[in-house]
Amino acid sequence: MENMESISKILKDVLEDITPGKREKEELNKLSKTIIDGLYTIIQTEGLCDIVEDIVQVGSTARDTHLKNDYDIDIFIRFKRGVDREVLKETILNIGRRVIENLGGTSWIEYAEHPYVSGRIGKYDIDIVPCYKIGWNEGIISAVDRTPLHNQFVKDILKSKHLNNDIRLLKKFLKGVGIYGSDLKTKGFSGYLCELLVIHYGGFINTLKNAQKWKIGEKIVLDEIFQIYGIGRDYRFSDFDHPLVVYDPVDLKRNVAAALSKENFCRFIFYSRQFLENPSKEFFYNYHRKLTERVNSRDRGALLTLKIERDSNIVDDIIYPQMEKLQKSINKLLIENDFQILDCEIYATKDACYLSWEFLVWEFPNVKVRVGPPVFNRKVRDFVKKYPKHFIKDCRVCAYVERKYKDVYQLFEDIVSGKLKNRIKHPKYVSPVNGKVYRDIFVNRYMSIMRIK
Repeated sequence: MENMESISKILKDVLEDITPGKREKEELNKLSKTIIDGLYTIIQTEGLCDIVEDIVQVGSTARDTHLKNDYDIDIFIRFKRGVDREVLKETILNIGRRVIENLGGTSWIEYAEHPYVSGRIGKYDIDIVPCYKIGWNEGIISAVDRTPLHNQFVKDILKSKHLNNDIRLLKKFLKGVGIYGSDLKTKGFSGYLCELLVIHYGGFINTLKNAQKWKIGEKIVLDEIFQIYGIGRDYRFSDFDHPLVVYDPVDLKRNVAAALSKENFCRFIFYSRQFLENPSKEFFYNYHRKLTERVNSRDRGALLTLKIERDSNIVDDIIYPQMEKLQKSINKLLIENDFQILDCEIYATKDACYLSWEFLVWEFPNVKVRVGPPVFNRKVRDFVKKYPKHFIKDCRVCAYVERKYKDVYQLFEDIVSGKLKNRIKHPKYVSPVNGKVYRDIFVNRYMSIMRIK
């Protein structure tokens, strides 16, 4: 009871801080309408009505689930199904840039599956995105076709359930513990996933409480799905090999939580329990950064960072998976050579990729034991010929041999020189060849560069 009173006070204070005011909402809605009206005017003037179905504002600012000072406006132009992709692309680049510049803003082209227009009008960031109009549970033509239907679903539910502020609290909590965002850099919770969880469990606190019952492979089906599709509780849903499965009301073959990593799934369960047991506003405000700083204020092992130049035109969603792939490949080689990893992280800036390690030790004596076959094995003869300094231990023939790498920095010099090209992965945009190796430096997202001697 005492905890709940404390939690209620905390949530009230946080909501006062994160909820957009009436004036902020009115200004945002007014500009959104002006942009949409401007797009319709150009479409009618240019005779494009036969290829465009409609225009919708989407995203958290359209659904009133956004946080204070969120000035993102996402506008989707829905094209008819038969429109050629090239026509879609040319049309969006033409009318998107014009409407932003007509309102005194600046615009530029961004690229995803197909180009879209981004821009800025005053303090507002604008995205004007093309997609095809599809129906519920209907196959997509382009990657973002479901987005307007997501928008419609959440808005319709929130008209009666009034869970907007609970969604804001969940988003802020996830930001505080460092796991908000479904990009491949974060591997956390998307805004849409937050909305579905709060709708399903009926509130922020109920979501945290129910998370305590989750297990790896947890499956969530919103009650509304059964109503929308007229299916029974015995319906056979698609299987997914993910830590959390939340079926998309718009497409039952899609897992909304597919981007969530197992580690962040477990973090959410852990921090939810921590908050419920020891409520504090700290959880909502850079809590993960504070924890990281606390963990890092300790004695350190040997530090090493590999810096690789980055093509700034390649987006994070390509760069981060390639960095992860390279680090895992190098880790296998490190373990093979007995270098015990205490910590490792990846981090990218606009111009460079940083892969960092902390080792228990960085140097060994120039000797190691190679364990050979059991004495009863026929391969013993070949082993003793190859390794003359052999001996018997636990019924196996073993031998003392020289290490290939007694120094971890020497191993990394061979990596960046290309000598180990056949032993590790070399992703297209994150190749370690010609990278730079730094001693006594560890880079992560909170401390851009940390030197420890």
